[in-house]
Amino acid sequence: MRWLTLLFFACTSLTLNAQDSPVVYSVDGPARYSPASKGWFNFSPIKTGMPLSKEGRLKLKAGTSVSLLYDEQFATINTRGKHDIATLLTDYDQFQESPYAELLQDRVEEASDPFFFYLDDEPGLAASTKPTKPKYESKEGDGHGDADAALLPITTNGGKVAGESFFVSWAPGADVKAPDQYTFRLTDDQGQVLLEETTAESNLTVNAADAGLKTGEFYRWKATASNDASVGTPLITFQYVDKTELDSALSDLRSTPAYSTAEPAAKLLLEAVTMEDNGFQERAGLRFRKAMGQYPDHDLARALYKAFLWRQGL
Repeated sequence: MRWLTLLFFACTSLTLNAQDSPVVYSVDGPARYSPASKGWFNFSPIKTGMPLSKEGRLKLKAGTSVSLLYDEQFATINTRGKHDIATLLTDYDQFQESPYAELLQDRVEEASDPFFFYLDDEPGLAASTKPTKPKYESKEGDGHGDADAALLPITTNGGKVAGESFFVSWAPGADVKAPDQYTFRLTDDQGQVLLEETTAESNLTVNAADAGLKTGEFYRWKATASNDASVGTPLITFQYVDKTELDSALSDLRSTPAYSTAEPAAKLLLEAVTMEDNGFQERAGLRFRKAMGQYPDHDLARALYKAFLWRQGL
């Protein structure tokens, strides 16, 4: 598994501000775009995460839709033909307010302005700048892991978990050789061991009933090398909650036009940011990775996932 080294630095290059430029978060079908700087007739395929020039144009075929974030609102354009961006932005009936569009826009802005990490010259969000790889600085102090730990806690890295089972994973840090075996321990908030397992894999699924987890209670987990307890993750605290809390958050999202008009990858991203906003770090991380796995060329998924890992202290 290839893990990205995420880096924090101040970037003085062009700032992406969704209030000034609409940003594409969903593309369903063959859509093309021409910015004013390229001329009116030089159209190229549009990508998620692209900030659009107000002087540009969209070109949509029948059955195609493009969804935009702008000024904490969203709009889905699905009419065949050419569309002036400036005209779209002045059509106030086209854009709708949505707390989920506002949340997604906040995450998009964080992922692109300022740059919290090196984007490897990716298109879309990174197209307007060519940052150089900065000096490493770790992020600590938020209770979501430690980038300097020997083993990095990847999934169930704080927050809430719910349901019959939950997924836990970790990975060796930089310059750390992967141990042959790991020891995983789950304790209550008083330190009493509820579950202890040895595994050759850097992940496992915990059955909540087998571990005796109780709704509303806090628990802790830690993974170490079986032959060297000094090689381990930080001690991670999380809360076990009723699954109706998670189901309610997703049900509210799925009933909105911002979700129903989005293409499948964008739906996964909306679910991920909603889960994270409600404290379900484990489920959010799994959604981000599902989007990355199913849509490896989705620029917005890559950028948002990198920002999520940075917020997790990884």
